[in-house]
Amino acid sequence: MISMRSAVSRTLLCGRRTHNSGAAFFQANLPFPPSSSDTQDNNKIYNTNFVPIRNLTSPAYKRYLKNSKHGIKGTKPSIHAYPSGIQVPSLKVARDLGKSFSEIDNEPLVVIAEMGNDRAREEVLKRHIMAIESINYEQAGKIMEQIAAKNKEGLFLYKIPYQLGILVAGTTGFIVFPMVFDLEFAKWFNSAFVTMDIPQPDDLETYLETGIWTWNWMEPLMGTLTYTLVCLQLMRQQMIHLGIKPFTNYLLSHRTEKLRAAFPQYDRDLLHNYVKAQKMK
Repeated sequence: MISMRSAVSRTLLCGRRTHNSGAAFFQANLPFPPSSSDTQDNNKIYNTNFVPIRNLTSPAYKRYLKNSKHGIKGTKPSIHAYPSGIQVPSLKVARDLGKSFSEIDNEPLVVIAEMGNDRAREEVLKRHIMAIESINYEQAGKIMEQIAAKNKEGLFLYKIPYQLGILVAGTTGFIVFPMVFDLEFAKWFNSAFVTMDIPQPDDLETYLETGIWTWNWMEPLMGTLTYTLVCLQLMRQQMIHLGIKPFTNYLLSHRTEKLRAAFPQYDRDLLHNYVKAQKMK
């Protein structure tokens, strides 16, 4: 669209003789300012807010303004690169800066939401609620609070597997050091679970010598557990390739369906994105 805009502007504004009826239609009916390559003519720089008169007077554009509730799009102040050197924003550009996702238009908001931004996904769902219920922004916020409360139901049970995984991984990851290098701990573990002959005292004088002894039973245990974890990771990856949902994706789908059952009038994909955006805390 941008390349067509530039070509149309050069054809109709710069006096070229190659005419195109389709390009002329776009030039006459679409409200866009000229491209940067069209703003310089005989070393003159046009006004950055310039819109061709033909655009503003065409019948099609008048119908567009009559049916549009938002006015002209694409005419907000922006930082142009006409002069040489590093450009800085003007006061008009700075004042036009949005301070919240509620001030972003629908199109860029959806793009940001699809990129995974949590707040943008919440804003998309809120606007969807406004459209479905025909209510204002504040009323949609109250429904969002109801959805948030419903989404938090049962989170304590959902978090248990993750909390157990954190506890087991953290405990075993740190307790392995005294099990391998601490002599007294190694002797206790040996007498309780291994019953291996204890070396002579002069062979256990340092931490590394203790590790040589304890490695006789620690190596098979740690090596086996490491190999098992690698295999489980490989299994999970192949499940993802086949479209089989591991536990986390299954949990997201389950929570989405719970919201869908409570609020069936709203789009499932938007509810799913909202669930993904909410932390389990």
